Amino acid sequence: MNKASNTQKQLCVILICLVASVVVMVPYFCANSLHAGVDMSFHLNRIYDLAQNIKHGKLFSYIETYAMNQVGTPINMVYGVLPVYPLALALLVISDPILAIYVGWCSIVFISMLISYFCGLKYWYGNKKKALIFSFVYVLSAYNFSWMFLTFDVGQTAGYVFLPLIGYGTYSIFFRKKAEWLLLAFGMTGVIYSHILSFLMYLVVVMLIIAIALFTASNFWRKLKYIVYAGIATLLMTSFYWGTLFTIYTSNHLFITKSGTLSTAGTGLGDAIINALNNDESVGALLVITTIMGLFLWKKQSVTNRIIGMIGVIFFIATTSVFESIWNFVNKTPIVVLQWTGRILCISNFFLAIFAVETLWILISKTKYVQRWTMVVFALVVISLLSTSYSFLNTRTTQTVIDYKPSSEKALPFSNYQITSKRGFNYMVKGFNEGVGSIDYWPYTSMKKYMVEIQEHVALIGGQKQKITSHSISNGIIYKIYTSKNNVSADLPFLNYNSYLVTINGKKAAYTKTKRNTIGVVLRKGNNKISIVYKTSVIIKIAEFVSWITVVILVLPKIIKGLKNYKKIDK
Repeated sequence: MNKASNTQKQLCVILICLVASVVVMVPYFCANSLHAGVDMSFHLNRIYDLAQNIKHGKLFSYIETYAMNQVGTPINMVYGVLPVYPLALALLVISDPILAIYVGWCSIVFISMLISYFCGLKYWYGNKKKALIFSFVYVLSAYNFSWMFLTFDVGQTAGYVFLPLIGYGTYSIFFRKKAEWLLLAFGMTGVIYSHILSFLMYLVVVMLIIAIALFTASNFWRKLKYIVYAGIATLLMTSFYWGTLFTIYTSNHLFITKSGTLSTAGTGLGDAIINALNNDESVGALLVITTIMGLFLWKKQSVTNRIIGMIGVIFFIATTSVFESIWNFVNKTPIVVLQWTGRILCISNFFLAIFAVETLWILISKTKYVQRWTMVVFALVVISLLSTSYSFLNTRTTQTVIDYKPSSEKALPFSNYQITSKRGFNYMVKGFNEGVGSIDYWPYTSMKKYMVEIQEHVALIGGQKQKITSHSISNGIIYKIYTSKNNVSADLPFLNYNSYLVTINGKKAAYTKTKRNTIGVVLRKGNNKISIVYKTSVIIKIAEFVSWITVVILVLPKIIKGLKNYKKIDK
């Protein structure tokens, strides 16, 4: 095959993925409303804050100052910010925030389809049809879209994007001639910068493949070194994340979302299957049907695919009451941070998608019209997802519309609401916010005793409560306060994490940590313009340098090698 022909085919694949990602988003583009989504307020605030920082020349926001009550919460230093960028960039380019958010989601779907196709191409030895089928079945699944819109969990959805890299990267180390440990490293890096809980789950996938390889792979111990290489590369590339995490967690006793207990809520296996057939927060009808078909074709399945199918089924069953005793044991371990068992369906969905590809291929490859039947599979996947999306939107038309300015007296709904206008969107991101994650990573004292008054921007000026206005800047805030006395103490409604540059009327000023765990300063008589900007620590700067230099060292040789190979092919 000549270079031009191969390039055309790859461009054709990219076009197919682009068209598919746009088509499945059509119901949302036409809906003109954003539907909660228990996590929607949390992520919309993150998206808006990052967009404003980028607009003002800052590519990363250490603390939230444009959104999330403008009190300086260090969310992006704890919670991966990588998936927020496509949505934030769309928000900057498109004036309609509702359309912008959906365009951002569409770009994430498109990227996910390309990554899945790329990994599928490697796994199936260059079989483009199988790789494309996997891309459709895996990405355009009812499960994936339930996390996108039913929960509006940007983090877990983005983590799902990198699972194929992690799965194939680990698999290649033990079962392929070329150990592509870099794919594992980049996959894990992407997950850590997206959703740390997904990282913990996907470690299970890595360990599972290692355990299987221990009994089935040749030269196991020699190949295990590549896992170590991938681990070291991941650690170095994610130094920036661990640096920010360390800095924040050593600055205060922080409040984080409670883990609770892991439980299947008594969901029986039969109920779980029915939920899946109803596309109700599960793997979806398509994967249930292809799994059943695959079981009927069990003798025709390869040994590898049988193992893959069994793993997918076991993880599905693990979310039911069949595994309740195991989860009760797990509740006594750190794994309880996963919060609920439904998260692990992403692993089931991944393995069942691979199993589905092989099952469908057994049926398709027997026909004379392989290409036509492949297109039929694409169409069925898209139609199934469109039906699920329309059903979701049609059942949420009666949700409360956000059309009022929120306050502590009339807060926004915790969930089950919709945003239908730019004004409603601005109320969500700029106004009083008591939604999911609004006090995550606050100093515990601030959250416990002074939450509402800090959220309402109440300062203590000379010991007297006074509501003040603020002006948001990148990674900082500006207050203007007048006092008729000299040397007046001011306890400002801005959370203190011990690393700021504070100026008053342009001059550097000392600051203290108040009893509210906020920033305290001393004001002079007259007008005081107080500027508070987060100051990046030496630890974070070093960690950021290590992350970037590691990426360059790992990627640059690959780019140079690729360019040389391209020139050789051209000659």
